[in-house]
Amino acid sequence: MHPAAIAHRDAAALQARCEVTGVRWTTDLDPQYENTAVIPDGRWQPAPDGYVERFTPGIFNRDSGLVELFRLPVAIDSRAALAGFVAGLGDPYPVTLGETSDPAEALTTHTAPDTGRRLGLHVDNHQKLPYAARETARRRLCVNLGPGTRYLLLADTDIKSVCRTIHERYDNRHPDTEDLRFFVILRRPLRVLRLRIEPGEGFLAPTAVLPYDESTEGQAEPSDTASWLGHWERGVFGPLV
Repeated sequence: MHPAAIAHRDAAALQARCEVTGVRWTTDLDPQYENTAVIPDGRWQPAPDGYVERFTPGIFNRDSGLVELFRLPVAIDSRAALAGFVAGLGDPYPVTLGETSDPAEALTTHTAPDTGRRLGLHVDNHQKLPYAARETARRRLCVNLGPGTRYLLLADTDIKSVCRTIHERYDNRHPDTEDLRFFVILRRPLRVLRLRIEPGEGFLAPTAVLPYDESTEGQAEPSDTASWLGHWERGVFGPLV
């Protein structure tokens, strides 16, 4: 199984932001969530000593496959200024995903636009890429606009590994969230990482490859976000950790 590749200079600083837990799936008895949605089981623990080293990027990790945490390097005083800043990061055609306003104490935040039910851990499929091309997908850039702290949730196994595990013929498939849900129902091992994102901070993540969501669990304040998809080289921001 291929874990996330999280860019960092200081393993201790990353470990201080990271907690780990297992997952469970929901049923129709939980009207907030889609049936069999994969969610954290709530038994969060600090990352064990040495745990984050397994997420150190290797020489074969593409820029498109990296998770990067960052702090905005300049003060942004308006949404328009933020959009202009993102437009100057190297992709001339970033795809605007819009803004969200998420309440405090949300275990996960992303919802299906047609039903309003929460998705749980999922993969983005804006480009609907097949298995072989999945790693060429745009990364998601998300900024926490505050006022509250929030978390990036990441599965520790990518969707291509999931797809190979549950399908005998996977080469021409289009991996999706249902694959992840079936993987968990089959009780295949999966853990989820929770990475703290403060106001004014953000992340770049390969969300078409790594199952993810966001969370405001345990936070007293709500938080807003703004998000884009794009092809950005590694290191367009200085490293946060």
